[in-house]
Amino acid sequence: MTRNLPLMLGLGFFALVVIMNSMFVVRQDRQAIVLRFGQYTSTINAPGTDAPGLYFKIPFFDTVVIYDKRNIGLTLEGQPIVASDQERLIVDAVVRWRILDPRRFYQGAFNEDGGAQRLETFTESALRRALGSATSNDIISGRRAELMQTIESDLNAAAATELGIRVIDVRIRQADLPQETRDRVYDRMRSERQQVAGRIRAEGERDAVIIRATAREQAERLRGEGEAERARIFAGAFGRDPEFAAFYRSMAAYERSIDAGTPIIVPPDSDFFRYMQRRRGG
Repeated sequence: MTRNLPLMLGLGFFALVVIMNSMFVVRQDRQAIVLRFGQYTSTINAPGTDAPGLYFKIPFFDTVVIYDKRNIGLTLEGQPIVASDQERLIVDAVVRWRILDPRRFYQGAFNEDGGAQRLETFTESALRRALGSATSNDIISGRRAELMQTIESDLNAAAATELGIRVIDVRIRQADLPQETRDRVYDRMRSERQQVAGRIRAEGERDAVIIRATAREQAERLRGEGEAERARIFAGAFGRDPEFAAFYRSMAAYERSIDAGTPIIVPPDSDFFRYMQRRRGG
C-alpha cells in the first residue's frame, strides 16, 4: 500500500489537472471562442450565441480564447496631418470600440493588442482621408463634429469587415499647429485682423465725415433760417418805429466799436455821436 501511494497521488493529481482543464467560466462582461486543434468550433456570450456561465471542454485538445465584451479605448497621439490648405497639424484622437464577432476578430487580429494595432492603422488612414480634405480652420473649430462622424463611418466600414468590431465613437481630442509653423500662422492671423481693423476704422472715419458734414449743413441751414427770421422780426419792429430803430442801431454800434479805455477822436458834430449830443435824437 505504501509503495503504491506515489502512484495514487500522481494519478489523483493528473485527474485533478484533467478536471481543472475540462472546465472554464465565461463572465457576463466577457465573450469567448473555443478552438479544437486550432480550428474554430463555437462562440460563447457573443450576440446570438450561448449565454455566459460554466462550460466544459476536452482537455489538452480544446483552447478557449476570451475577449472583453465591453467598450475598449484606443488613444492616438501626435498624428501628423496635412490639411487641404497645406497647413500641417498635430492631431490627438480617441477611439472607443467593441468586439462584436469574436471569431472574425480572432482571425483578423488574434488578441486585443493585435486588434488595437490594426485599428490604429485604420484610424490613421481614416484621419488622413477625412482631415486631408478639410481646411485647418475646419479641423480646429469649424467642422470638427462633422469630420469625426465621417471618420467613424469610414472606420466602421473597414473594421467591421476586417476585424469584426464596431467603432462606437471617435473624438479629436486636440488639433494644433506644430511649433515651427505656429508663429507664422499667428503673424498671418494678426495681419488679417489688422487689415479688418483698418477697414473698419476707415469706414468709421468716412461715416464720421459724412455725419459732421450733414450736421454742419443742417446747422448752417438752421442758422440761415434763424437769421432770416431775426431780420424779419427786426424789420417788422423797425418799420413800426423808425426813430427807435435808428437809436437801437447806434447803441449797438457804440457797444461793438468802443472798448473800455479806447480813445477815439471824431469831430463833435459827427453824425456817429448825434445821440450823444442831445437827450432826444432827431
